[in-house]
Parts: sequence; structure tokens; C-alpha cells
Amino acid sequence: MTASPTFGADSPIRGALLARDGRALLTRNLLLPPGILDANEDGWLTPDVPILVRGQLRIIPVAWFGAAERGYNASAEPRDIERFASDLLDAGMYSAGPWRAIDLTARSDDSLGSYASALRAAGATKADRFVYVQDGVGVVVVWAGDEQAGTRSLSLHVVPESWVFEPAAGEAVSNIDAVWNWSEVVDLAVAASGPAPA
Repeated sequence: MTASPTFGADSPIRGALLARDGRALLTRNLLLPPGILDANEDGWLTPDVPILVRGQLRIIPVAWFGAAERGYNASAEPRDIERFASDLLDAGMYSAGPWRAIDLTARSDDSLGSYASALRAAGATKADRFVYVQDGVGVVVVWAGDEQAGTRSLSLHVVPESWVFEPAAGEAVSNIDAVWNWSEVVDLAVAASGPAPA
């Protein structure tokens, strides 16, 4: 894997947005890129699309806003991140119909409540979901973190449909971990590029 500024050591501070090829893969495949349903460990779906696996939760880190005082970053400006979030919603709507907001304040003793609780614990501020009934999965566009604290992010979650679809709701699910940060993506890029030359 070649070094990319998107996954560079300073990207947690400067901010990052998946490169064009990675963004195109997500929208072209209607938010379910090849390999996502089979992923069972952190790694790469393609050289431009990282994946973090947390049990049944698969996270595609899409963007990281970086530090509030980061200055201009041509490859990760907030308006570009927001525009791409809109593109994600359009792609999901094309395949799965209109999205529905997850009520992050709702509390229930079932799988829906378990996932909402995990989103709250991860600092989610907004989560819009689609249900791909044919695949038995939900896809969620998740905004999380705080821009002033340098933790604001955008990600895609692929989860069992029972976590986001009322008719499929099941028993409570324990230990859902939806917390991540861009430094994990940087670590994946370093590991994929191999040891530094001596």
C-alpha cells in the first residue's frame, strides 16, 4: 500500500476524507462495498477503504474533521465532508428507499436500544439508517464527536437489521463497541505499508 495523505500521520490533526476512489466505491455499490459482509477483522476493503470490525458491527471510517484550529485542508474541508454525507444518503435511498433517523435519546431493552446506547457511548450526534432487507443488514450514516474537541467524524456502520429495524428487533445485545478514531486508520495504513526502510 502506498502512503496517502488521507491516512498520513498528521491526518488526525489536519482532518481526512476518503480519497475519490474510495468515495466512488461506496456510492457506486450503494453503501455495501464488496467484502463488507465477510470482513471479520480490521483491515482494508480496497487500498482506499479501511474497515474496523467490532463483532457484528462493521465500521467504514469516512471522514475525520481534525483539530478545530487545523487550518485549511483542501482534501478534507467540512463542506466537502458534508456534501459527501449527502451523496451517501442519496446512494442508500436509491437502493433501500428513504432513510430514517435513529432516535439517539430512545431507551429500550431490545436490540434497537442496545445499538442506540452504543451510538450514544461513541458520541454520535446524528444517525440515519437504511435497511437492506434482502441482505438482512442495516446501513447507518453516523455523525459523531465534537468539532471543537477535534473528534468530529463521519462513518458508515453495517449492522444486523435487528439493531435498526423495528419489525426485526430482538433481545438486547451486550458489549456493542462503536467507538473509533482516525488514529486507528493511520495505524492500519502503517501496518499495511510494512516496516520503514532502514
